[in-house]
Amino acid sequence: MADPIAFRRSAMENSARDPLAWRGHRDLPERISDDLTRRIMSGEFTGGSRLVEADLATYYDVSRGPIRDALRILTARGLAELFPRRGAVVAAFDKNVLADCFNIHATLSGLNARYAALMWTPPDLAEFRRRVEVLKVLTRDETCKPLRFALESGRIGTALNRCSNSPILQRTMKQSANDIVWSLLWREFHVDFHTDLRRRENTEIWEVVLSHVEQRDAHKADLAMQELICQCRDAALETMNLADEGEIDPRRLWHPPVELY
Repeated sequence: MADPIAFRRSAMENSARDPLAWRGHRDLPERISDDLTRRIMSGEFTGGSRLVEADLATYYDVSRGPIRDALRILTARGLAELFPRRGAVVAAFDKNVLADCFNIHATLSGLNARYAALMWTPPDLAEFRRRVEVLKVLTRDETCKPLRFALESGRIGTALNRCSNSPILQRTMKQSANDIVWSLLWREFHVDFHTDLRRRENTEIWEVVLSHVEQRDAHKADLAMQELICQCRDAALETMNLADEGEIDPRRLWHPPVELY
């Protein structure tokens, strides 16, 4: 068995005082699991390293209950393995699994856009349209930071969710995003939207999605939304230096045929 991890502040850490400093309203186990996730993904913790409950509880200044819950979340993400009487061990970071998770999320997002095209109501469509217009303004703002752009793009997704009127799909998508630490990648690693070209590309495909939703063209809305997520996937993998030849199976880097949407 590998030696226990020597706990230290992550190089990705934004706060020198509180490793659980976090934007949003995630609960304590989620914040702990997110902090551990970014330490694993940044290479601070390597495969085979032990995650000792007592050491984690001391480091985060919490009881063991939230630590156990956080380790279960890490296990669901495929970043740790739990063994009876042995505790948790960091799993090898499988880059292809990360690509697969993006692809699964692309498929769910396409279904969400398909539902939105079929089921929108005028008030929900108006909010979706308004959010796209806000993003267009940010695209022209040369001072816009990648994180701000990512958050606004995410708000468009939330508006699209309302148009789709499918609570079970929204729960499934939320779980999918949590499994691939979607918000964590954009919020802490800033994996996309670093260039004017990339921001324009994202805005333009959102406009395409909006157009198809407005026209109630469910098939094209589905494909265009899948393309949007595939573009995000490629940008994230490139930023994380995982898109080099041999790092990711190229068969996982598919895109919908552009002529179809």
